[in-house]
Amino acid sequence: MRTEYRLARRDFLRIAAVAPCAFGLWESAALAEDVKPGVTEPTADEVARAIEAMNSTVATNVTPDRLAAAETLQRSVDRLRAAEFDEYFSSDAETAKRWENERGILKFLDLSFDKILEELRATKVEDGTVVFWHVYNMGYLVKTPTQTFAIDVKHRRAKELVPDVEFLLITHNHGDHFVKNFCDALTEAGKPVVSNFIENDWHTPEDEAERTFGDCSVKMRRVDHNSRLIKFVTTFEINCGPRSGDCVVYHVGDSCNVNQLNPTAPVDVFIPHLAVGLDVPKAVNETIKPKVTLLSHILELGHLIDKWRWSYQYGYDAVEKCHNDSVILPVWGEKYLYRRG
Repeated sequence: MRTEYRLARRDFLRIAAVAPCAFGLWESAALAEDVKPGVTEPTADEVARAIEAMNSTVATNVTPDRLAAAETLQRSVDRLRAAEFDEYFSSDAETAKRWENERGILKFLDLSFDKILEELRATKVEDGTVVFWHVYNMGYLVKTPTQTFAIDVKHRRAKELVPDVEFLLITHNHGDHFVKNFCDALTEAGKPVVSNFIENDWHTPEDEAERTFGDCSVKMRRVDHNSRLIKFVTTFEINCGPRSGDCVVYHVGDSCNVNQLNPTAPVDVFIPHLAVGLDVPKAVNETIKPKVTLLSHILELGHLIDKWRWSYQYGYDAVEKCHNDSVILPVWGEKYLYRRG
């Protein structure tokens, strides 16, 4: 099987930005991005308490403890440069552990993955339910009564999911929505990797398409990312099968235009980007009218601190703008059980 990756413009620019390190200019490149003034890295004890608070609260009930935890972790976010995150992401396990011991937000990202692995493997999904775990950004693991699949998973440890995942869906060719070594490992294991940019047996066409993976049927449609990247994103309308109660998950990646979102069936769980230009309140309350919305794409650590790295507070404000109790903001590692009916 031939698998070919096309280099996205953003990925090219990122490589070009990092290239000076080969000439001993890494320090000046890293310092070009300023951390937020007056913000201090939380202590190890503060981070531990924040992670415990996140794990002991739920997205459907944003308590003062959860808000305080978000504020603590946000301090670490605001101290971590994008170049540092890139270095962490590509590092070996020993180096990564040092980063995690020094930066609270990276500790949270790593421990949230441990939590996901443990829960994913231990959770037995009852008929009529579907379970979601938020990995990072727009990335989710979805477990039905019969299958487990992944959407837009980006994590430095993603390869550990290969035994658990039956297929992977990728909305588009931006590096914060997939990991190449995870895609390669799934392909080697004979598991489908579905995208509009990897040339393989599951490449999605420009027009609408539908594929079946076990009990799941997936309808795919190309939409715009922005005014320049036309039909760059594939939306996935996933019927999770009869034992799920035919639960429909609608993951729209970085779709920007609410008028291009046209699911063919009532949507149970809607997963949009909260800040790419999409009119989320209109999508939630008028166009899609899902039972539940999981707002996503906060804290993209590969983005510059002051550009496209949306904060916890931004996320909570976006939830409020929807004026709809079914809209929630999950955090990394969070488990959400949806029961149909």
